[in-house]
Amino acid sequence: MKREVIGYSKMESELLDNELASSPFFFASPNNTMLGKGIEMECHQPIAFSALADKANAMLQDAKKSESDNPVLFGIVPFNEKNPTKFIIPEQLFVSSSTRALRQNALTPANARVISSPSGHHYKQGVSDLINLFAHTELAKVVLSRTIDVATDTDIQQQTLLRNLLSINAKGYTFAANISAEQKLMGASPELLVAKKGSHLISNPLAGSRPRSDSDEQNQHAINSLLNTSKDLHEHGLVVEEIERIMSKYCYNLYTPMVPSVIETNTMLHLSTVLEGQVNDPAINVLKVAAELHPTPAVCGYPREKAYEAISKLEQFDRGYFTGMVGWCDSRGNGEWVVTIRCAEVQKRQIKVFAGAGIVNGSHPQSELDETGAKMGTILTAAGIQLNDLLTA
Repeated sequence: MKREVIGYSKMESELLDNELASSPFFFASPNNTMLGKGIEMECHQPIAFSALADKANAMLQDAKKSESDNPVLFGIVPFNEKNPTKFIIPEQLFVSSSTRALRQNALTPANARVISSPSGHHYKQGVSDLINLFAHTELAKVVLSRTIDVATDTDIQQQTLLRNLLSINAKGYTFAANISAEQKLMGASPELLVAKKGSHLISNPLAGSRPRSDSDEQNQHAINSLLNTSKDLHEHGLVVEEIERIMSKYCYNLYTPMVPSVIETNTMLHLSTVLEGQVNDPAINVLKVAAELHPTPAVCGYPREKAYEAISKLEQFDRGYFTGMVGWCDSRGNGEWVVTIRCAEVQKRQIKVFAGAGIVNGSHPQSELDETGAKMGTILTAAGIQLNDLLTA
């Protein structure tokens, strides 16, 4: 695999304009940006989560041209392991420093119409059903999601959409990956599942959210509420405890802050905890840890298997790669895997947008519906589509 370091301006302009449509993947973190060109090796099939790291390691070893060679594998992993995972090792990898200082690109508002969407009433009924389940089962949390399909009268400008996602996701992770010849998975995730750099391992789960306002005063009130509301602290605590349990199997000197903080995106406020430690085995592939963490209670629920069952009964669609994971790893085990949220499946004149909310005791159906609408707004706004009134009705 040929690797080339380029300037961020060349990445932002020349490569996005000329290569994005055919590129198998684009991935940007707060520190660097990667774009693949061509496909040297590919796997597209269902893989048990427990076997993901072994499959990735085998592909990476086969791709090595010499003992010192360090190829990079990019992957998108579904929410349910019965769906296909997609691994790609590109023929050529372009890498630049962060493109996050870019300004948003102006978009002509697109004429759009919703062509498929369960009603807000249906979603709120699902929240109520879950709250009833909590009273007489061991379920403590379930992430209930919904989706809408939107058709546009003009072509969706994928390069502009990606640039806008980059500009509004300065501290997060932006991605675009080919699902098929006609469809890309595109998004701007704020949530790091796990990353490994040498022997250092880090995870940053998010759980407990509020829509962000244009008013600083209202945002401060929402931040105070997140840090002082039992429902949100309980929801967040379930996620952190599970991630801490799994990371402790692979780490020593694991540090978990005693209390969460709040992070902001353009549309949301989230309770956040950063867990950090040193891995017992520096050679371990980060995907081994990611696969055991996935799916966390932040996107599935707790206990995991019971939450899976509730989701399959209440949600009327296949999540596919939504609430899966997307990222990369190299042959030395380093890499970054993020939770596939704030995302959409994008075609020429159609976009399928996903969002979910964590339901626990104390959840209010309308508030959870409003939260999913605010999350959907991230990518719809970046695409120049305004459906605000329809997202919470």
